[in-house]
Amino acid sequence: MGTGAISWSSKKQPVVALSTVEAEYMATTSCATQIVWLRMILEVMHQKQNTPAEIYCDNKSAIALSKNPVFHERSKHIDIRFHKIRELIAEKEVVIEYCPTEEKIADIFTKPLKIESFYKLKKMLGMMKA
Repeated sequence: MGTGAISWSSKKQPVVALSTVEAEYMATTSCATQIVWLRMILEVMHQKQNTPAEIYCDNKSAIALSKNPVFHERSKHIDIRFHKIRELIAEKEVVIEYCPTEEKIADIFTKPLKIESFYKLKKMLGMMKA
């Protein structure tokens, strides 16, 4: 709640993606469905969220694919369940924003980093004095 993340998970995807665009698209859809679940819980707790939740993605092609409701060669083989993100965007449940890779704070938990990147992300998390 507030300005911080309220959910985070890392797991192996149960399907094989043919490109990084597909992998990011599938991960973004998974994130969006988590958001819908959390928003339902918050509504039960009388904390209804009236603005779309923001999802940050570092892959511009995955963002374009999620915002484009037209099916074409790049997406025709992707399992239909991963296209739920398009519906959630149209319903204004979520919005997807571009975030440069070097600004992705979650990378500190999921990737080996150079020491400079590690300290930058650690500072962004509020774990170091500025």
